[in-house]
Amino acid sequence: MSITFGASWIPGPDGRSHVRQVYRGEESIGRVRRWQDEEGSLIREWFTAERKKGAFYEPIAGENATFEEALERIVMYSVTH
Repeated sequence: MSITFGASWIPGPDGRSHVRQVYRGEESIGRVRRWQDEEGSLIREWFTAERKKGAFYEPIAGENATFEEALERIVMYSVTH
């Protein structure tokens, strides 16, 4: 089955992040959350991964420098767990 993800970032329920759903075929397997922190003129951005467990999302430990790294964690975690 192919892995796909939402086309756009949707504001997260916490009001501080944005999320993109991740799918295997038609089934949601998790989401990537994008965080941003502004310090003066610098913007720091990082990503976290969350796997879908029932009707809820469970964080996969760690921060990721890129969207692709967080996406890989979801894909690997969903295959091995």
